Amino acid sequence: MREFSSWSQSLGKWHGVHVRVHAFFLLFAVCTLYLVTRGEAWENQLIYGAIGLAILMLSVLAHEIGHCAAAFRLGGNADQIVIGPIGGLTSPHVAHEPQNELLVAVAGPAVNLVLMLATAPFLMLAGEGVLDLLNPLQPTDLILGPSSVVVLKLVFWINWLLLLINLLPAFPLDGGRVVRSILWPYFDYRTAVLAVARGAQIIAVGMCVFAYLMHDAFMPSIVPAWLPMVLLAMLLFFCARQEVARLEDQELDEELFSYDFSQGYTSLERHLEPSRASALGRLKSWFEARREARLERQRSIELEEERQIDEILARLHARGMKALSAKERALLERVSARYRNRTQS
Repeated sequence: MREFSSWSQSLGKWHGVHVRVHAFFLLFAVCTLYLVTRGEAWENQLIYGAIGLAILMLSVLAHEIGHCAAAFRLGGNADQIVIGPIGGLTSPHVAHEPQNELLVAVAGPAVNLVLMLATAPFLMLAGEGVLDLLNPLQPTDLILGPSSVVVLKLVFWINWLLLLINLLPAFPLDGGRVVRSILWPYFDYRTAVLAVARGAQIIAVGMCVFAYLMHDAFMPSIVPAWLPMVLLAMLLFFCARQEVARLEDQELDEELFSYDFSQGYTSLERHLEPSRASALGRLKSWFEARREARLERQRSIELEEERQIDEILARLHARGMKALSAKERALLERVSARYRNRTQS
């Protein structure tokens, strides 16, 4: 996650989770504010543009908090939240199982749905048509009306947009993780990833074709409605390729790390071409260093968890299980399971 940290601005650490804003969000905000000043009555549009960006940031943050809360309930953890224009750029860590990943994936869009449903009654009481806001590209009269009503419209429409985008069955969106979790038990993890990646590329091409065929049907605006659709399609297409490459790298790591190097490299060399066999010696130290670094990180995590266990046990003895948070109970169960495994081995 270092690449996300280097391109993001920290907003502090909230309940043990670093919250950061990615440079893509800041760039999106600058472009949005610039574009809204090009139309008529730009002062009013600039104010609502800034309010919309603030609502978008808070909605994405709420979306990611939903993911983190689900992960904590399942005994997982989250290192940081990195806010992007259409969602978070990092995922919480949970046990590598279909059900866990499915629950964590749907938790984010569920938060956006709750925000929509909470806003809709107030809009209807104000005499606004909620159905007019369901067009994700060109909502009707979005910034017309009293300021309080416009803010409610923005909350509804932005969360509706986030819900639609993140439910697309493509990586890196939540919908892609949902479909992968559904396919995983029936096939295998690799097949599920490849199926979602190929499907995402087909969806991306279809979005570009649709944008081309329907570009004349969109009403004129400062930003052509087909442009964000094409940009999103490009993101989905190349993220699908990246997900396949990540899967192949992960499989290569598992294959090499599973090899018993204590028995020597001769058996492995016999199955390699001469050029690859000659490179094996150079790779040896690199892979062993990676394995040692991975083990060292795992040992550091375990030592930190065991240090926290002492405080948790003291609170448990003094005030009982009810005094522990869900995260602390999950940590206690995880460390207990680790001790049981050590005893059995």
